[in-house]
Amino acid sequence: MKPLLIVESPSKASTISKYLKGAYEVKSTIGHIKELPEKRLSVDIENDFAIEEEVIEDKKKLVNELKKISKTAPEVIIATDSDREGEAIAAHIASEMDKSKISRVIFTEITKEGVEAGLNDRKEIDEDLVKAATTRRIVDRLFGYKISPVLWSTLQKNMKFVQGRLSAGRVQSSALKIIIERERLRQSF
Repeated sequence: MKPLLIVESPSKASTISKYLKGAYEVKSTIGHIKELPEKRLSVDIENDFAIEEEVIEDKKKLVNELKKISKTAPEVIIATDSDREGEAIAAHIASEMDKSKISRVIFTEITKEGVEAGLNDRKEIDEDLVKAATTRRIVDRLFGYKISPVLWSTLQKNMKFVQGRLSAGRVQSSALKIIIERERLRQSF
């Protein structure tokens, strides 16, 4: 059986698969596979901000397929993006697989040479980046879970062209609050 190589993007999967000439089973997650459930706050502020995550409904079939392939694959190589979100996706994938088979690689460029270099440089999942992504999700949820519905109802009531749900820009909302407070301090000075 071939090693399983998991990336985020279907186009990257296709290109990388061509470079590797069938030596690896290359699959794509098309982004995140786990999320905080929409219907609940899913952040326990009384228990060190523990979060509840679940596999996204329309990703369950994909996750089951990846788990099935991983059982017979000699190794599972996760090659998601090197940013905070890519690392969180890597951690979510790893949480669904046999940890002893997991390795992490980063492709700094999607060229034949870049893919080969990445495959020759195995890493661990960067837990600091995973924590950073998790923290952002917690802040997003704590600010946005209660603010967004107020925004939706207010705008839909007062601005007839607003259709559907809008995000309050959770992290942006807190940043804007800080900017406004600083501006008020500046003005009063």
